[in-house]
Amino acid sequence: MSIKIMIFLRSNSFYKIVILSILLFFFNLESKELAKFNDWTAFAEGEGKNLACMAVSKPKKAEGNYSRRGDIFAIVTHLPGQNKWNEFSIVAGYNFQPNSNPDVTIGDMKFQLFTSGSRAWSFSPSEDDKIVKFLKNSMKMKVVGTSSRGTITNDTYSLVGFSKAYQKINEACNKKK
Repeated sequence: MSIKIMIFLRSNSFYKIVILSILLFFFNLESKELAKFNDWTAFAEGEGKNLACMAVSKPKKAEGNYSRRGDIFAIVTHLPGQNKWNEFSIVAGYNFQPNSNPDVTIGDMKFQLFTSGSRAWSFSPSEDDKIVKFLKNSMKMKVVGTSSRGTITNDTYSLVGFSKAYQKINEACNKKK
């Protein structure tokens, strides 16, 4: 771990440490916080073909009959070097039940996700685009999932700040349109 990251870990809030840890784990890169907008934070990682930009949030409320649960996040990711945009995912803080399809409700629209381990994604890039559209125009998002032990969880996210965080990652990753 670099000195820069160790200093960052010592000097910042628990929330930033958790986000940084998740980003380092999934992208194996050093994180740069671009800006925080209410309940969402924009990050950028790497450069060139390895550039990744993410809008990240934690739920305001996490409910379920569990005794222990890891970190929980909603993430929208741009990977311009792979021509991937608007990739929506959830980090559940537990491994999902195999073949379960968490429900995501944003405003009046409901989506289902597919799972692998502790993460869940939409089924297609066009679904990602629809999800982002609703994230920008709604106030809250609810995610209902089932853990590998059968525990049902209900996570409620605020979408306040999403549009600005999304705009910031668009700028950082030079997303057109």
